[in-house]
Amino acid sequence: MTGHWQLFVDDYLVERKVNVKRIYHPFTKHPNNPLLVADKPWEGRTSYLYGTVLPNETNDGYKMWYHAWLGEYTNLYATSPDGLNWDKPELGLVEFQGSTDNNLFLRRTREDHIPQVIYTPWERDSSRRYKLINYDYGKTEPNNLVSGFYGAYSADGIHWNDTPVNPILKDPGDVGNFVWDPHENQYIGYPKVFAPVRGFRRRCVGYSSTTNFETWPQAELILVPDRADDFWVEEEYQRTEFYGLSGFAYESGYIGFLWIFPLTDGKNDGPIYCEIVSSRDGINWTRQEVQGGRRVPILPTGGPDDWDRGMVFSTNHPLIEDGHIKLWYGGSSATHSGRTDSSRSSIGLATLRKDGFASLQAGQDGGEVITKIFVGAQGQLLINANAEGGSIRVELLDGSGTVIPGYEKERCQVVNKDGLDLEVRWDDQDGLPDDKEIRFAFHLKNAALYSFMAGSELQLIDQPDSDRIFLDFEEEFESNALSKSYQLHGNAALVKDSSSNHISNSMVKLTPDVKTEVGRIEILNTNNLGTSFTMAARVKNLGGGHARIFSNHRGVGEFVTGEVVLDVDPRGVAFPGIRFVVNGQAVFSGKVNIHDEEWHHLAVTYDEGEVILYLDGNMVGSGFIQSGSVPLQADNGHRWYLENSTAPSKVGIQLGNNVFLGADRNKPFFARRRTILPSASKAALNGCIDDVIIAREALLPDQFMN
Repeated sequence: MTGHWQLFVDDYLVERKVNVKRIYHPFTKHPNNPLLVADKPWEGRTSYLYGTVLPNETNDGYKMWYHAWLGEYTNLYATSPDGLNWDKPELGLVEFQGSTDNNLFLRRTREDHIPQVIYTPWERDSSRRYKLINYDYGKTEPNNLVSGFYGAYSADGIHWNDTPVNPILKDPGDVGNFVWDPHENQYIGYPKVFAPVRGFRRRCVGYSSTTNFETWPQAELILVPDRADDFWVEEEYQRTEFYGLSGFAYESGYIGFLWIFPLTDGKNDGPIYCEIVSSRDGINWTRQEVQGGRRVPILPTGGPDDWDRGMVFSTNHPLIEDGHIKLWYGGSSATHSGRTDSSRSSIGLATLRKDGFASLQAGQDGGEVITKIFVGAQGQLLINANAEGGSIRVELLDGSGTVIPGYEKERCQVVNKDGLDLEVRWDDQDGLPDDKEIRFAFHLKNAALYSFMAGSELQLIDQPDSDRIFLDFEEEFESNALSKSYQLHGNAALVKDSSSNHISNSMVKLTPDVKTEVGRIEILNTNNLGTSFTMAARVKNLGGGHARIFSNHRGVGEFVTGEVVLDVDPRGVAFPGIRFVVNGQAVFSGKVNIHDEEWHHLAVTYDEGEVILYLDGNMVGSGFIQSGSVPLQADNGHRWYLENSTAPSKVGIQLGNNVFLGADRNKPFFARRRTILPSASKAALNGCIDDVIIAREALLPDQFMN
């Protein structure tokens, strides 16, 4: 599914858009759905994918690995000549109720399920060309296995042998999708990880990758629900969670089907449907644009009388054939916990135009799309577009934005067709200039543009973003305007102090008055700190006691994945000196002399796990944060799934909530059907804070002190 096409599914490639709109295109469900139904004793009433569909090695049909539930799980195999009509061969491998005349291909216990198959035909050992990874809860006799994802090998996808050691990935969560990533020549997986997000323990998405199928590092948190996911919430305890992610390499990037789970009963029931996400590295994912207050499902549940009205689940990846994306999916008439005696789960097919997840569209008045700067263009420019009844012209600009002679839009031959690979040509030009920095300026009228291709060597020139937040509070104090970078909560107030001798003399004063909401400052858009970051601030701790400087801790319980804290305890009651906590692990400075209630500069840098603590520009502590996760448990406790090594994290630090200054998040937290109220004034800063920096790079003291 990979190649050299550049998709407009997000704005990663786009420098500027004028009078165009991104339109998302849901899959079209096959009219004969469902195509495979539960009609065998070992399938009960529930046969569905999570699983895999692959073409036969001879390209004359398809094979499917799926599972069923009848009070216990069964892992099943089916074949089809056309992807529509499916057979369940009698494999003679696994006994069920005294007979092997069934299509069960593997059964370790009654709880192993989610059969994800990866085909690697280049494997020298032919007995390992098919690889299976699936989940077992580890509760079943006779083995009482360790819960987690188990691996197996096969030469034909039917007869399987376990990997020498199992599980190959210990339990990060009972849902996960796994594929081969040809961009990086590695296996990647997206298991479920729990994290605290806006007052709830929520299902989120983790990431793991490896070049050795038998050894997977512990999953790290990469994706959490945002505020737009809760647009529908009307009642207490309702929320949205992520049930899973099918992420896979697609053309020049990555595409994912994100399983959205609105808990409509506020407990554990609700529908599940799929949205589209996109990425350039398989780790950092871009969500769909919010349009009309919500996001459009790429694979929605069916109507009130449809077989898939309750839930839909995608395979670990689709297939591309004959200009179409083919996605087999599991569907259910029941919601997650709403199964009844009449509920059924089956398997269907949905299709979409190649690269058709989203398009940029302009109407009668026309519009334009100008890309960022590329190098390495060669050959003919091809576009996937629908310009029937309209037109598309393309102009080439150099790196400075000047039109390249000979590539003016007036010399571009009009494209007015619908096609997957339409050629774009200019008068008197043989192809694209192959020795220049170029931008593509697409001029659309009554047309839709999905993607383009400009040769196999095309590369986007990295343009450094300003991933640095600096708050001196001066502009907001002078103008009395609302900031786009932060929000004041509780009794936090902007004040002036002409004696502060800081970059500005505006600051925020915080008072932990338990009679009112504790003062704190929420720094917006700080969920994703990345693989390297800096947090720094000037602080006057008037109380002289334990005080949070940076925090998004939920206010109750131990520290877990998705939370970050930088705090200070001058008196050494809770700990001596300065402490930094992230991913459930802490680094301490040891005792420091900051009892004077004067201004001090505190900072921490994180660089691929390496942590340095600073006080007034001097290093006072260091340590290492292991990759993996410390997920929040249902009882507000935690478990440890960490890598016992100094290997750098590929993911970095993803948070469940924005970072606050001066106090914990301090909102009620819901855990195991009960609401926990945090202590309103616990470790809240009594004092002032100024010159705040959050940067997605590890700065040096002369950078964060000045």
